[in-house]
Amino acid sequence: MTKINKIIIPTILSLVIATVIFVSPISVKPAEAHIVKVYGNYIVEVGWDNEPAYTGLTNGAQVIIKQGSGDSATPVINALQNLQISVKYGSVTKPLDFLPSSVVDGQYHAILIPTRVGTYSLVLKGSVGNQTIADEILLDDVSSIDTLNFPQSAGSSSSTSVNMDQMGTVINQLTSDIEDAKNNADAASKSVSNVVQSFQQVKDTTDKLYMISMTGIGIGIAGIVIAVIAVTRNKQS
Repeated sequence: MTKINKIIIPTILSLVIATVIFVSPISVKPAEAHIVKVYGNYIVEVGWDNEPAYTGLTNGAQVIIKQGSGDSATPVINALQNLQISVKYGSVTKPLDFLPSSVVDGQYHAILIPTRVGTYSLVLKGSVGNQTIADEILLDDVSSIDTLNFPQSAGSSSSTSVNMDQMGTVINQLTSDIEDAKNNADAASKSVSNVVQSFQQVKDTTDKLYMISMTGIGIGIAGIVIAVIAVTRNKQS
């Protein structure tokens, strides 16, 4: 083998290997985020229609059901006839209406728009064929649509958070002002009550003095009348 061949042949092999690596569908195949579980002789695969999932975007829950194992497993037609599936977020659940795929046998879809960031799950209750299924399967977490927005709109969660903080400050201030006004009104009401009470006390005292004065005057007049009568009798005698 000549020196040129020793150089050219390894170079060609390297190019072929590199081409195979970059062109091979195995290297570019995206990782599937679906969860696969086996119940007896049935394989159940669940996940989002579109992954990753974002809040506010139309998406859907996807369920694939096959019977058997490995590559020999076959799709199950009308698999959800006796299987109820709900979506769950926290403690809240909602039944989903699944429709069979028009292109893939054994695949079922339910339209869903996730509205909150976090973890969702599918709750399966019922049976497929003669296999009873009662399980909860987690879906991939839903991310905020704000991670895709640029620039962020006025309605984005960050600006909304700022507006909510400002509104909270205003509400707190109004609450404080209302509480101060209420306290001032209570104080004024107590002052008026004290004035009325004092006025009543003065009136009662005045009434008592008036009665005492009138009694004194009456006694004085009676004394004068008695004195006049006594003088008159003395003169007549």
